[in-house]
Amino acid sequence: MRVRHGVTALLAVVAFGAVPAQASAATAVAEPAVTSAEYPDDNAWHPGAGLPGSFTFSAGGDDSVVGFYWGNTDPAGTFVAADHPGGSATVSYTPQTSGPNDLYVTSVDSAGNRSPQHVHHFYVQSTEPLINGPRETGVGIPAEFRFSPGMADVVSYTYRVDSGPETTVAAAAGGTATADVVTATRGFHKLNVWSTTSTGLTSGIGSNGYSASDAPLVSSTDYPDFVGSGGPGVTGTFTLTPRTPGVVDYVYYFYEDWDNPTVVPAGPDGRASFTYTPTASGYYPMQVYSRTADGTYSGLGREYYIVVN
Repeated sequence: MRVRHGVTALLAVVAFGAVPAQASAATAVAEPAVTSAEYPDDNAWHPGAGLPGSFTFSAGGDDSVVGFYWGNTDPAGTFVAADHPGGSATVSYTPQTSGPNDLYVTSVDSAGNRSPQHVHHFYVQSTEPLINGPRETGVGIPAEFRFSPGMADVVSYTYRVDSGPETTVAAAAGGTATADVVTATRGFHKLNVWSTTSTGLTSGIGSNGYSASDAPLVSSTDYPDFVGSGGPGVTGTFTLTPRTPGVVDYVYYFYEDWDNPTVVPAGPDGRASFTYTPTASGYYPMQVYSRTADGTYSGLGREYYIVVN
């Protein structure tokens, strides 16, 4: 019975918060110190995304420490050995994003006991390239995007659409570049771009969201979209531009006359134009589709509103 009472008492002590053996005063592992010349924890901005820095972990005089776990996620998961028991270790780490960053570090002894986790908080300057391009592209045809450097000595840019293949383009003398980006499918996409210097340093990754549509473009200087213009009897010219390869003609409908589509043949470059003369003031909503040689319509039609004064 004494043994049973002893076991019960021990379980009761543990259950009510007694310190486990590995965290007792005798075996507690000291929290590490973290220093970095390039990325100190000082609330100031430092080198930049894509630029490496050295980080030194110190055991703080705890001779039981044999190494450190570290990483940019919580909890730290990458092990590096100390140079000697109670010593230090230095790692190279390259932050990939600008803004606030954290490095998580814990000391560990030979029994696997870990110290409280140290969070090294630092601020990273932006090096991501600036991306300029259309808010909407076509599908399967090139769209021009322009890249400008966010760091010095940029000689090239690498880009990919979503998680697709990477393409590298050379930068001009001023560090800028243009790229003809082809998007394969309709919908929302993200263009990811990073730059590289002559010494091989890579920047942080810049991202630009855009949509892709195969609906043809419609334009008119006589009757701009949704702008009151012209008047009854005033003829307007409308230009149609393809947003997908292989367009041979266009089909447009006025909303009040769906049963009478008008077909406009495309030229060798896939473009076309037509004229329309409204008979009265008011709104004339129009839907325009492109069509390929096998009779396939564009998946989306372009809405256009002729507003007649």
